[in-house]
Amino acid sequence: MNRPVLHLHIGAMKTGTTYLQEMMIANRDALAEAGFVFAGSGWSRQVRAVQDLLRLDQHDPQIAALSEGAWDELVAEIHGRRDAASLMSMEFLSFTRRRAMARVVQDLEGVDVHVVLTVRDVTAAIPAQWQTSITSTRTHTWEEFQRGVQRSASRLWLGHAMRGDTAVREFRRAQDIARMLRTWGRLVPPDRLTVVTVPRERRDPDELWQRFSTAIGVDPAVATEPPAASNPSLGHASAELVRRLNLTLEGTLPWDYNRTVKAPLAQRFLGARRKLEEPARLDAATAAFAADWNRTTREAILASGAQVVGDLDDLPTEPAPAAPGAGEGPGPAAVLDAARDAWTGLTTLQERRRRRIARLTKQPRPEPLDVPTPAWFEEGDSDAALDRAVDDLTGLVRALMRLRREMMEASADDPDDPDEGDDANGADDTDGGP
Repeated sequence: MNRPVLHLHIGAMKTGTTYLQEMMIANRDALAEAGFVFAGSGWSRQVRAVQDLLRLDQHDPQIAALSEGAWDELVAEIHGRRDAASLMSMEFLSFTRRRAMARVVQDLEGVDVHVVLTVRDVTAAIPAQWQTSITSTRTHTWEEFQRGVQRSASRLWLGHAMRGDTAVREFRRAQDIARMLRTWGRLVPPDRLTVVTVPRERRDPDELWQRFSTAIGVDPAVATEPPAASNPSLGHASAELVRRLNLTLEGTLPWDYNRTVKAPLAQRFLGARRKLEEPARLDAATAAFAADWNRTTREAILASGAQVVGDLDDLPTEPAPAAPGAGEGPGPAAVLDAARDAWTGLTTLQERRRRRIARLTKQPRPEPLDVPTPAWFEEGDSDAALDRAVDDLTGLVRALMRLRREMMEASADDPDDPDEGDDANGADDTDGGP
């Protein structure tokens, strides 16, 4: 191998990126033996490198310190590898604009780069993206988000975004495939730009991996280990609960938020409720928008000359029929059910963090806190009870954030002490969401 090779996965948001990343991580050794090395000491280093490149969440001192110099470090590793191809997968790269792309082009000069862009039917991506935005501190309701998405097709969309319509900005940044193709087309020619469509039907759970493997040129059978983790979706009621919490947590730094709200609360405690809750569903107007957007995306893919693995029919151009109650939010009863599970999970986490701090500081194991069951557990399912639940959960979340900071201070004095894992989750490392 005369020149270094990089297979760069820049998947659009909510296109199976977590699944593909976890497949590569779980099968890292086997892929390396096949000539494909997952770059960095771990996937978090790829996250930090992209945060450094795109200056994501640099107002958070913890993230700024962790990401400083990470892009240059990863680029140096890629340039130095001549015995195998490097693999990199980070969906935030889909946000890249001209200024950052100029640096990418310069820094990867001399590397044979192959870009893979995963693309999904936005009928499925829109509710998933709303949910992701909510677990990244946003506060727009499902109805507001859908209206913003529809405005994304307007010629005046940039004006809406400049006036504070976060839904418009987030959707265009995360799902504007035409822009991504133009941007990354500055780095690679069409024969090294591949679009992988996410299968609409998941009859074969490995089909997306098989398509991705084809795109990078590795035998999919090399990967024998299943993904070690997942990025669970939330039901509508749980997402609404997190949204209401966000209103009370405004100004929280991403590191604190991700380590208490995003990872343990949303992904673990509330993610476990997914089968108990109705998902967020598109209303008729958003479904029609999604079909039109898919059509525009298909045209952009064909015009780019990119290679296609999969089927453009995975991007349907006819609106899906709206389900009864589509576009509506959950009532207080459903959100209170989620709040009860959230309270139970967070109080358990509180005890775990208290014990962790005592262990790190060589203190006696603390007595369990006597936390009374809140009155709203037994009250009627009213808006007033839900407001009280959100107030109580906010206080508990803030207490947990303080405990987390104490844990970090104590760990600094004992660097060999392993991470407790109370909120360790691969997705938690993606600070700085859409």
